[in-house]
Amino acid sequence: MNTVRTCTGWGLAVSAILLSPIVVIFLIPLAIGLGLDILDRVGEVPFALALCAPGAFVLLRLALSGALERLLTATLLRLPLIARPG
Repeated sequence: MNTVRTCTGWGLAVSAILLSPIVVIFLIPLAIGLGLDILDRVGEVPFALALCAPGAFVLLRLALSGALERLLTATLLRLPLIARPG
């Protein structure tokens, strides 16, 4: 039973290694296409702001001191993410 388990594990590992480049080749264009469709349907600016905000907050936290960080974060949180027609 131990030999069957070992051979099964190695077989699955080899299959995963052989199939991973194929999966990556097909998933990258699919992800890009889905992302572009979502941006096209929702609109570029509000959606891009919503996606980039967490990264910007992390960079602000790493780069700035405490008082300046709190001031900029409070200012950014007051900005509306979606532009209202007016």
